[in-house]
Amino acid sequence: MASPITFSGFNKIDWNLVLDAVMAQERQPITRLETQKKTLESQNTAFSTLAGKLSTLQTAVDALRDTDSLALLTASSSDTGVGVSTTTGTIAGTYSVVVSELARAQVLTSTSTYAALTTEVATGGTLTLTPTTGDPVTITLSGSTTLQGLADKVNAETDSPVSASVVQSAPGTYRLMLTGKETGTANAFTVTSTLTGGSGVTFTDTDGDGTYGDSAGDNTQTALNASFTVNSLAIESSSNTITDAIPGVTLSLKKKDPATTITIEVQRDVAAAKALVDKFIAAYNDIVTFHKDQVAAAVAGKASIGRDPVLRGFRDAVASALRDDYTSGDSLTALGMAGIGFDVNGKLTLDADAFEDALTGAPADLQGLFSGTDGTGGAFGTLDSLIDTYTQAGGLVADARDRITDQVRSISTRLDTLETQLALRRRTLQQQYIAADLAMTRLNQQSASLSALGGQYRLF
Repeated sequence: MASPITFSGFNKIDWNLVLDAVMAQERQPITRLETQKKTLESQNTAFSTLAGKLSTLQTAVDALRDTDSLALLTASSSDTGVGVSTTTGTIAGTYSVVVSELARAQVLTSTSTYAALTTEVATGGTLTLTPTTGDPVTITLSGSTTLQGLADKVNAETDSPVSASVVQSAPGTYRLMLTGKETGTANAFTVTSTLTGGSGVTFTDTDGDGTYGDSAGDNTQTALNASFTVNSLAIESSSNTITDAIPGVTLSLKKKDPATTITIEVQRDVAAAKALVDKFIAAYNDIVTFHKDQVAAAVAGKASIGRDPVLRGFRDAVASALRDDYTSGDSLTALGMAGIGFDVNGKLTLDADAFEDALTGAPADLQGLFSGTDGTGGAFGTLDSLIDTYTQAGGLVADARDRITDQVRSISTRLDTLETQLALRRRTLQQQYIAADLAMTRLNQQSASLSALGGQYRLF
C-alpha cells in the first residue's frame, strides 16, 4: 500500500520502501494463516464433492438392496390387440390370451333434442344420478338452465358417476349424453328426473317405470365387463387394464377378437438388472478415481483430503464389505460368484455372463446375496448401513466438514485481529518515519547553514 509520506529531497532515504519492507516482514504470519485458510477451504470443497458422490452411490445401493431389485420382467405380445407392461415379479412363462369382450362404460343419451347449446331446458327441479353401488347424486336447478349449463352442473359434481357432454347428432340437432366414468357392470347407473320448465329433458324408458337406464333398451351403450381367457381360464374384469391375471404383468385389452389367440411371452429382464449393477459399479469407481486424484494432489503438495482418515477409512471399509461372504445368498455367498469383482487398479468390474448365469440359474439366492431377507442384510444392505454412517446428518463426512468450517472460522477471526493490528502498526511507523524524515531535513538544512557560515569566516 502506498504511503502518504512526503520527502525533502535532501536525505536521500525512500521511506516508502522502508515501510513496505517492514510491513512485508510483519505480514508473514498473516500470509501463512491465509494459505492455511485456503487449504482448509479447498478441503471443505473436496468433502462437499465427496458427499455428492456418496449420495449417488447410496442411491445405486438402495436400488439393489430392495428385496425386489432383481424381480424384473420383460414381456411381449404377439398382437397389438393386447398391450403388455411389467411391474415386479419372478415368474417367467408363455401365456395364451383370447379376448371375447371389452369392458364398456354405460352411455345414456337424451331422446329430447335441442336446436342450440343455449336452449333453456329447465327452470327448476332435480336430476338424480344413482350408481349401482354408492349413494345417489342429485343435481338441483333453481333458475333458468341451458342445455350446456345442465351438462356443466353435472360435471361440477365430483361424486357424480357420469360425465355429461352435449353432442350434435345431426346438423342443428343437439342431445345430452351421460357416460359412466368407469367401465364395467359395477359402474352402471340410473337416472330419474323431476325437472320442470323449459323444453324439458327426457331419455328412453323402455319399461315405463320412470327410471332411465335400468333396462338395456334405455341405453345407447350398456355397461359390460371385459371377458377373456388366459391359458383357457375364463376371466372377467370391470376394466380393460388387468393387473392380476399374469404375475408381474399388466395387460391392456384393446381389441375384441374371439377368433384370435394372442401369445404373451414373459421373461426375466436380465438387461434391466444388469443396468442396476452397472450404475452401482460406475458410482463406486467414481469414488475410487476421486480418492486417487486426492492422494496424487497430496503427494504433489496441493490442498486435498487424500490423507484424511475419513476418505481412506471409507474406501477400505467399502472394499472390505464388497469382498465379504454373506450366508443370506445360500449357494451364492460372495459378489464374486455373481461376476462382481475388482481389477488390478481397485475398481469394480462385472462379468456379464457370470451375472446372467447367477440371475437365471439361482435368482432367489442372488437376491438373498444382494438384500438378505428384508433389505437390511446381504451385501447391499450392509453397504447401505455403512454409507449411512458417512452421509447421514452428524455422520463422518458432516463431522469432517464441521471441523474444517470451525477451523476456517477461527482463522478468519485471527486474521481480522492481525489485520487490525498490522494497520495500526503501519500508521505508527508512518508517523515515526515522517518525524525522522523531518528531523533529517532540518539537520541537512542546519548543516548547509553552518557550511555557509564557515565559508564566510575563511574570507578574513
